[in-house]
Amino acid sequence: MLPKVDLSDIADELKRLGEEIQRVHEDSDQVIEPAPQVLLAGLDQLLDTLRASDSDTPQQVAQALRAATGSEPDVLLDHGLDLLRQLANVARQLGLGSQAEALEVLAVPIACWMLRRGGELSHPEAVVNALATLANRLCQPEDLAELYGLMGEISDGIGPEQTQAMDPTDPTDPWRVLLINRGIVATRSHQPALIREAFDAIVEHLPVDAPQFFREGMGQMEALDYPPQVRDLMQRYYDRWCSGQRLH
Repeated sequence: MLPKVDLSDIADELKRLGEEIQRVHEDSDQVIEPAPQVLLAGLDQLLDTLRASDSDTPQQVAQALRAATGSEPDVLLDHGLDLLRQLANVARQLGLGSQAEALEVLAVPIACWMLRRGGELSHPEAVVNALATLANRLCQPEDLAELYGLMGEISDGIGPEQTQAMDPTDPTDPWRVLLINRGIVATRSHQPALIREAFDAIVEHLPVDAPQFFREGMGQMEALDYPPQVRDLMQRYYDRWCSGQRLH
């Protein structure tokens, strides 16, 4: 199931996870700094501020956030993602791997909530990783199509300096990882319109990676018995980018 882009749902999940983490922390002899209750309090305060600043237009939201905090929306988004990262690290130190992963996944709805209100994602690594985690959990095409929509929002919300600074030789570059993963999710959604959009983005932004992507995609067509409309699309892109006859 995908997390809802809703502050109340995010707060409820944080409360549930926070109670589990604090209970284990209280029974533990580990000295952990910052303590989980400090991080949870910071997240609660941030969510309260976002809720109170919500308005009809992105400009009004940004103005309200500046008045309440003195910070730009993008800075507050980075702050929220960092608090989640720290809390997930605490959970892992306490041996709570599933709770840590659940916290990391919350990066997606928090980021999307802010992006829908005019924010920009300057440091997308945590959100891109969370999207990959969600993709690995899903198997139904309709769920994957919904996830594709969230991936598109994140893609559109990444700052231009991040995309322009992409290192195509770095397999961990978040912009590159997002484009590749979005292509995989689109394929698994079985929806031709999404597939074409994702494949065209790979061709445009990752021309060096495109042939390998389509070669691997053709292999998956055989192994996983994709429907004909998906096979035909993959064949078309494969023929164009992997035939060895494409003009440069």
